[in-house]
Amino acid sequence: MTNEPSDLLGLGPGATPSMRPDKERTTLAGLPPLVLPAEIDDLGKRMAAVARGEAFVLQGSTCAQPFSEQRLGGLVRTLLQMSVVLSHAARMPVVKIARLAARHPAPGHAGWDRAYADAAVTMNVIRAMSGENGIADVRQVQQWNREFVRDTAGGSRFGALSAEIDRGLRFMAAWGVDDRPLRTTKVFVSHEPLLLAYETPHLFLEESADESRLWTLSAHQFRIGEQARQPDDSHIALAELLANPVCLTIGPTTAPEEVVEYVRRLDPHFRPGRLTLISRMGSDRVREVLPPIVEKVTASGHQVVWSCDPMHGTPHEPAAGRSTCSFPRVVDEVRGYIEVHRELGTHLGGVHFETTGAQDISDTEPTGRYRNKCDPRLNEQQSVELAFLMAEMLRS
Repeated sequence: MTNEPSDLLGLGPGATPSMRPDKERTTLAGLPPLVLPAEIDDLGKRMAAVARGEAFVLQGSTCAQPFSEQRLGGLVRTLLQMSVVLSHAARMPVVKIARLAARHPAPGHAGWDRAYADAAVTMNVIRAMSGENGIADVRQVQQWNREFVRDTAGGSRFGALSAEIDRGLRFMAAWGVDDRPLRTTKVFVSHEPLLLAYETPHLFLEESADESRLWTLSAHQFRIGEQARQPDDSHIALAELLANPVCLTIGPTTAPEEVVEYVRRLDPHFRPGRLTLISRMGSDRVREVLPPIVEKVTASGHQVVWSCDPMHGTPHEPAAGRSTCSFPRVVDEVRGYIEVHRELGTHLGGVHFETTGAQDISDTEPTGRYRNKCDPRLNEQQSVELAFLMAEMLRS
């Protein structure tokens, strides 16, 4: 194992930020990894199934919110609720990914060690919630959120679906079927490493007689957002060499030829599901801008995962100065995304959403009770409502 990117990657000084062997890097390099290569391989296989049209991927985030057990629990619970709705509608498995730890403190900041500690605790909580004796047992689907089912319109539909699932599980139990996948699930983690100085200590080189693979063990999926999506950016250079699945965000100004070039660089071996393209087009442009991109990428022979982020494409600024978006516009962008892939005959691989992790706080309308200046987020009710609307679109 090595933590020197210059030795490991052969990248020039223009490709990676200059780093000195300071106390922070040395300490991070000596800490346990947050994820393991076997887990990353598992995600890679599941994303390949999504790219082949055999599964669906659901990515959820609380944006750049501070870590808290309540917020994390709300995100995981919402992922589970939405995945049940979508899996029931699409009749296929749903890969669940939580986007966490999107940002690090600045170099030299007193909280850098706290960031790692919070990330480690968060991973432990996710594994506990999704494992044995956690909340992911589908047989307990009616107990996941009784208040939500009782008090909201979307919750009443979720209650009806829960009852239908419960009847099926009781039938299986009557025949002696007790399958472990019903009791647990896997929630993978995606991470956007804006500061590579904190990312390189997590690099791990696995060498064998057949091949050598480079992992980043800070998360299962390496995410590249709008800020880092430049051809000469060090994030792209590092992502090219990683064995982790990679996720790239594209917006309405991204030309089809530019997307194809990114795809060729980030998926050089034509591995299905290696690359996920998350589109942020906006409800007013998705039907116009997305089709030529999908056509160009499909013609290139690469099997990417297509995903839609309807949270950021058409924001507006209310008087408070906080970025919000209209929930109907969120729904319309998802509808347009589905229409595009149906017309082209391609697999709409997934959706990315951001949530407050709470039932009553929404950042999608100016009247929402904002907690901070953050990207637009859905509350729990809106998130599940979005899943039901997608389910109806998929069935129609």
